[in-house]
Amino acid sequence: MGSEIAATFDLNDLPTGDARRIQDLIDRSNFFEIPAVDAAPSGPDEFVYTLTIVSGNAIHTVRATDSLMPRALRPLIQDLNELANGH
Repeated sequence: MGSEIAATFDLNDLPTGDARRIQDLIDRSNFFEIPAVDAAPSGPDEFVYTLTIVSGNAIHTVRATDSLMPRALRPLIQDLNELANGH
């Protein structure tokens, strides 16, 4: 409730297996094709995720909530959450 977790990852700095897995999840989610910002408000006890990916000259930000998240984005969000929490 009201807490925020922020993390920054550079695939070049991650172990090779983690970097490949994250890149694969980015590719499979078609991240750069997901609408930039979902303006729908979050519900009570719902997480809001803001994910920005920089790849070459491309920068794309997606905002999603637990209930309004594209299915293809869920595995990427889950994996990044685990990395951010040190799992």
